[in-house]
Amino acid sequence: MNRSLPPPARDWALLLARVLIGVVMFAHGYQKLIINGIGRTTEGFETLSIPLAIVSASFVTVVEFTCSVLLVAGTLTPVVCALMLVIMSGAAVFVHIPNGIFVANGGWELVGVIAAGLIAITATGPGRFSVDHIVRTRQQQHQRDMQIPPRHAAEEEAVTIWRSPVRGK
Repeated sequence: MNRSLPPPARDWALLLARVLIGVVMFAHGYQKLIINGIGRTTEGFETLSIPLAIVSASFVTVVEFTCSVLLVAGTLTPVVCALMLVIMSGAAVFVHIPNGIFVANGGWELVGVIAAGLIAITATGPGRFSVDHIVRTRQQQHQRDMQIPPRHAAEEEAVTIWRSPVRGK
């Protein structure tokens, strides 16, 4: 009998997936921003014939560096995953697919696995151990607090008696 994980185990699994993907993406962003710098990263993108190399390199670097931290925290998860999926799609199309599957040959397996993890996180949500969950819980509590309590039947009758039978008066 196949069942999904119970909620506590699912939340731990989602946290682990967010941390692992986030660390890998942060390492790549760190390398592009701090180690290589935008200049050398742009040169690398030009060598790979990636269109608008300076814009692409800047976009990829910022998304990898910042969104990885947001992903680990579970903040703005659908947006973060979508931005990272754009990067993984671009990396696959412009760099990795022509080299086959295996990463040892420059293939697409790493970007494919990262993309699959991002899709899974997007489909299930970030889990209970996330900023998104805290925000959503507080928003729901605020909505409950702002609701007007239902009137009792006796109060409703009293209001009906005092209303004018003529509209607008």
